[in-house]
Amino acid sequence: MLGARLEVDVHVVHGHLNRLQNAIRAVKGMQLEVDEVVFNGLAASLAVLSPAQKELGALVIDIGAGTTDYVVYHGGVIKHTGVLAVGGDHVTNDLAFGLKVPQGRAEQLKIENGHALMDESLAGQKLNITSELGLPLNPINVGHLRRIMSLRLEEIFQLIAQDVEQAELLEYLRAGVFLCGGGARISEIARLAERVLDLPVTIGKTTCVNGLKSTLDQPEFATAIGLVKFGSLKHRRVEARPSLVKNLKNVFGRLLPR
Repeated sequence: MLGARLEVDVHVVHGHLNRLQNAIRAVKGMQLEVDEVVFNGLAASLAVLSPAQKELGALVIDIGAGTTDYVVYHGGVIKHTGVLAVGGDHVTNDLAFGLKVPQGRAEQLKIENGHALMDESLAGQKLNITSELGLPLNPINVGHLRRIMSLRLEEIFQLIAQDVEQAELLEYLRAGVFLCGGGARISEIARLAERVLDLPVTIGKTTCVNGLKSTLDQPEFATAIGLVKFGSLKHRRVEARPSLVKNLKNVFGRLLPR
């Protein structure tokens, strides 16, 4: 094959070197070596998407504690990625500030009473709570709690929708949207995402785990399972690639008379 110029389309995911080095040093401090750094969104998509869904076009949103990562697949390859510096911890901070409760109690309220959709009928309903020491605190307005959570989560999905729309990829998401990460466990979050993104939304389930699948089939495990799959695929490629020494032996073996 002859040619004067070779071109390739690539998608580059980059990060802040110092922040990456801090995480690598933390792992090395536990006497472990880091072979490769993987983008959270890529790892999550490896766990929750099938090859058919990647081909049709899908958006994977990983709502973590400090960030929300998202990946757009179409035609079997990654077309777009992004990171928002907003996650579940920000929802907790909003609740602590808006409800005037300690941070730990706000996290507990988010987990036990959190809801992604507002309900005006709950505006006057009160929830009695206590502090970590068992002392009574001011009652919480349930409607206010839901409103705080819904507005913050809606903002996350709106920012993602705007970014994906600017990339002109919304119309290619025929397989829909898949939510994972700890934030995906918030009640009715899929319905809120459907309303904002105007696309079918489901909670991502792992597609590559055998054995105790029901135990691991939780959205917060998607990234970890995807990392294991990434390492497995890389290990297979290394094993399948013949070594240079073996290639030379084969070449000289064919040249030398027997």
